[in-house]
Amino acid sequence: MSAAAQLASTAPEHRRLFFALWPDAALRARLVETFGAAAAVAGGRAVHPDNLHVTLEFLGSVASSRLAELASLGEATHLPTADLSLDTLEWWPRPALRVAGTSRPAGALLDLQAQLRLTLGERGFRVDSRAFRPHLTLAREVRATPPLTRVARLDWSLTELALVESHADAGGSRYTALARWPR
Repeated sequence: MSAAAQLASTAPEHRRLFFALWPDAALRARLVETFGAAAAVAGGRAVHPDNLHVTLEFLGSVASSRLAELASLGEATHLPTADLSLDTLEWWPRPALRVAGTSRPAGALLDLQAQLRLTLGERGFRVDSRAFRPHLTLAREVRATPPLTRVARLDWSLTELALVESHADAGGSRYTALARWPR
């Protein structure tokens, strides 16, 4: 049985899904080392290291019967040879987030996300209408401007795409990579 078929056969009727850049263990450790202090002083609730990722496209609730289609799309998506340079710290008051962002998103990353969004939309999936702003969420429920924190630059090489499921639990959300496609 293929991985996509196995996913579909064990799935609840609907799943909350998104496509993301997914860090490996070494990059995850570097992200925590680089941005952990900024998350800690931001107030709110720091994102658990296992949940660190960069969302490319949030799909919301998706019928499990469409998992194989999403797996096929993920497999056909080729990550460009590019880096995401996380070099800014921002506070987004409306969603109450502290994020690490980029002052100059790589054109190849923007093209990848636009193509993924277009393909998903053409296949009838719900896609976001807002402009894509590549970022790494560090803390949630940040109600006031966080104290100034020194920004350290981290270059994230685009090496792995993932189809991720979001599970709500008492401590917030927990993310599980259902399928991963290395470059």
